[in-house]
Amino acid sequence: MRKLNIVMAFVMLLLLVVAANAGVKEDLDKVSQLYRTGQFADAVIKASDLVAQPGLSTQDSIAALTWLSKAAAVNNQEPVAVSYLGALVKMDPNTTFNEDIEHKKFARTWIKFCQDTGFKPGMREKMITVYAADFSNGSIVDAEKYASAGIGVAAMMNSTLTQSGVVYVPSREKINFITDELKMSQSDLADENTRLQVGKVVGVQNFVFGTFMKMEDNKVRIMARIIDTETSLPKKSFSLEGKEGKIGQLIGMVSDSILTYFNVQADAIKKAGAKVPDVSLAAVLAQSRGIAFEEKGDLESANKYYAEALQISPNFVMASERKQRVELEIKSNSQ
Repeated sequence: MRKLNIVMAFVMLLLLVVAANAGVKEDLDKVSQLYRTGQFADAVIKASDLVAQPGLSTQDSIAALTWLSKAAAVNNQEPVAVSYLGALVKMDPNTTFNEDIEHKKFARTWIKFCQDTGFKPGMREKMITVYAADFSNGSIVDAEKYASAGIGVAAMMNSTLTQSGVVYVPSREKINFITDELKMSQSDLADENTRLQVGKVVGVQNFVFGTFMKMEDNKVRIMARIIDTETSLPKKSFSLEGKEGKIGQLIGMVSDSILTYFNVQADAIKKAGAKVPDVSLAAVLAQSRGIAFEEKGDLESANKYYAEALQISPNFVMASERKQRVELEIKSNSQ
């Protein structure tokens, strides 16, 4: 009888734990829903209540602090967001965010937090740092039409390099943050002296500069070169040609060549190429226009072009992520 009572007590305790965990999950889902629907003040309140709950697991605490930091930043409570970010990185030293898909207010709060505190997630200190600047347009066919497509080519290359997990690629948002502080622009990065200045501030060891060319017979050529930030000297050049409708794969191949140059292991290169979207040049052009309008502050036009990119290439994950970002910013601006 005594053994039965012990077993029953254990079962009851287990059921209480399961019920509590289910309640926490529901609360986290609710915070997520509030944030994604633009109810940032309510998300702060709900996440604050959740963080204050006793007995919260480490994993749930990290999730709650993450949402709280995001919601507070977007709700114009930057000091509060910074405070919770401090608690978050102490709990999880591997904390990191993709600033290019986070709400701009939070992205910049996070970038500034890392700058002010010197925080670097995980093993980043030991990683090679690479950044692909916007590619220039050397098209033989429809040169004017594709004038801005180099923005999307560079963005896709940076995303592919990041996916390897073994090189650190600063986000475009971080580069923009630094260039804003230095009163420069992305186009200024074509200048050697500017590149050195920005590279030293951000810690970029290697810049990738290049040119894309729309050619006859629906072909595209991508030429890229790795430049040493300290010396401004070229390290290696690459040139590959492929079909216009498969430019995503072509960008992936150039990225693989860059990773191979840095002696990256084969499994990391395979990992980088595993998620390269099968997109066309037309989709990359629409994505480029979306990024350009977003950076000018015209979020409605940006949203329109991201939608166009997805209509052309439905599996274009980058366009989907940036579309979600601008839609969230539109919601926050309407409050």
